[in-house]
Amino acid sequence: MMSTAELKIDLINQISNITDQVKLKELLQLLKFQNDNSVYVTDDDEKQAIMEARKEIVEGNVLSNEDVQKEINEWLNK
Repeated sequence: MMSTAELKIDLINQISNITDQVKLKELLQLLKFQNDNSVYVTDDDEKQAIMEARKEIVEGNVLSNEDVQKEINEWLNK
């Protein structure tokens, strides 16, 4: 098992080899998100979407993970 110091060095080496600016920006965004301790406040539209989703769950209007994966594969293979 790698030590924390070894993991950091490995991570630094991996990052230094990335040349794709989009990937670097995505990685930076992920790291900033992980370190963000602020509380996310939902707006009215998001609250409405959450309430609708919860209602669908209560009513049984859900798909299994297997069904969702099948739909995704069908969509990707079009």
